[in-house]
Amino acid sequence: MTEVPEHLLQRAAEARARLTGAPAPESADGDAAPAAAVPAAVTPDPTPAVPEEPKAPEPVAPYVEAGLRRKTMPVWIIPVLVFMPFWAIYYVGYLENPPVTGGFAFEGGEAYGVQCAGCHGGAGGGGTGRQLSGGEVIATFPATDEGVAQMVYWVASGTAGAVDGVYGDPDRPGGQREAGSFGVMGGFGGGLSTEELAAVVYHERSSFGELDAETIEHELHLLEELVHVVDEAGESFDGASLDNVRLWVDAASAKLAAETEMAAE
Repeated sequence: MTEVPEHLLQRAAEARARLTGAPAPESADGDAAPAAAVPAAVTPDPTPAVPEEPKAPEPVAPYVEAGLRRKTMPVWIIPVLVFMPFWAIYYVGYLENPPVTGGFAFEGGEAYGVQCAGCHGGAGGGGTGRQLSGGEVIATFPATDEGVAQMVYWVASGTAGAVDGVYGDPDRPGGQREAGSFGVMGGFGGGLSTEELAAVVYHERSSFGELDAETIEHELHLLEELVHVVDEAGESFDGASLDNVRLWVDAASAKLAAETEMAAE
């Protein structure tokens, strides 16, 4: 049988003493074993704990505070920003090529819108008056000095001034137009000034006639010179015959030719 060491038996006795409250047995050396330390009971402090006051927040820099107060970007500004580049392109183009607000061509467009668009349409497509667009106006009044003279006379005199009941180019497909076959057109010789009437003719031919740039420029100068010829003669388109208008157009064309010749020398 194995002998249990003395110190182990002593430890077991001490443990029993602590549990039963009996005095600790003496050790083999005759000394009483020290009693185990019993922890003192902790008495709760009756004074309630005072919570610590929260620390004051750190001061915010003025620029940070201003940024926090600043409103965020409104939703409606997004489409504005999207279209801003397109607006900038248009604005730059507008500055480089401002719309013409004066001169012979502008005056013709203004007079056409007031006097002619109601019957012939704003874009010359026709209505109660005949179609002018798609080259129809040039088919009736060709891109020649004679064609210009006939159109000026027709606009000035209207249906009542038709010679032998017809007007326009005899070589037109289908022949000359029959006056009154598409309604009655009043004459504008008395309602428009010489310059306004010539400008209207130019607007209709340049906008709806599908002419090339060189022809348009020639007719612009021809009609401008025609106005000078008529004014210098103290005449007007009101009540003028087709032969009168032909003479004035021929005179204007001769002056242009002379000026061109002088410029070439």
